[in-house]
Amino acid sequence: MKEYKEIHIWDFPPTETYVRLKDDFRCSFFKYMIKNSGSWQKFVDDINKVKLRYKINRGCSRLGLSKWIKGKFFYKGKLKKINLPLWLLICCFDTLPDDKREAMKSNVEANIEYYSCWGKSNPVLNPKLPFYLTPELVSVAFHFLGDGHIGKSGNGVSSSYRQMNVKGLDNFLLKLRNIFGDFEYSKKEYADGRLNIPKVITNFYVYYFGLDKTDTFTGYVPSSIKNLEKEFLVAGLAAFIVDEGHIFEVITIYSKNERLIKDISGIAIRCGYICYPIREKYARGNFDTYRFNISIRSFKNFYDDLNNLSEKFPTCTLVQKQERLAKKIQ
Repeated sequence: MKEYKEIHIWDFPPTETYVRLKDDFRCSFFKYMIKNSGSWQKFVDDINKVKLRYKINRGCSRLGLSKWIKGKFFYKGKLKKINLPLWLLICCFDTLPDDKREAMKSNVEANIEYYSCWGKSNPVLNPKLPFYLTPELVSVAFHFLGDGHIGKSGNGVSSSYRQMNVKGLDNFLLKLRNIFGDFEYSKKEYADGRLNIPKVITNFYVYYFGLDKTDTFTGYVPSSIKNLEKEFLVAGLAAFIVDEGHIFEVITIYSKNERLIKDISGIAIRCGYICYPIREKYARGNFDTYRFNISIRSFKNFYDDLNNLSEKFPTCTLVQKQERLAKKIQ
């Protein structure tokens, strides 16, 4: 199997990601770090010095560090867990000698119990770390641009995926769990065709891929994705068709967003498929949507590409629409 680029917890946004280390390991790790610096105060000073490289404005005190190391504190008479900010771990590694840094990073990553965001946010449990830059990972970004949504507010991001077809929704959930690990979600909303996605996963896509605009009228495919190899683009195109495409005598793909439909059309052309020009569709005299068609002459190539891809990544198909494509090429 092709080797894909590793993605580590360090590739998540450092000020928005919080990590829970296993209790015994967390204590031994900080004991080692303090010993490496020479004293408690020197360790605090080292962290405050290193954090400037990452433009971290928050100060680090001995009291604050003590809470993070203990992993819990009393608040309003209740004992609460407190997780480690990712930026703190990154700063810790920078205080180590070069010959010890990578080994310690691997050791820490192997001892992550879960990771999450600040406040009320579903954590990723039993995390799969490192994970990889695969077509499956990239296809999720196209779902965000299709039936998904990323909203931003004063409390950070929130995102969800709406898919009324049960197979399509189950497949999306399976993609996230294959890539990241387990997480809880509302079964009631899921039964209504909606999956709320953990904020920490959404933050990753915004930060790593620059996927900062996904709404109906301003969303677009970032260049970090458009410049990937063909198998990534095939996976992304398939995901978008699951959400926004119809398969008849041609594959018709819709969007109200001209920039986005140009991106998707360009991706289909880069994959080698015959595409017709983008046209405007009107309903009762009013503009409805943009659309373009993939020619039936490309159905066999697209089908073969999907079969090859799904051998490695079974979720990267047209899911509930795959059978219709298969029938068209018989």
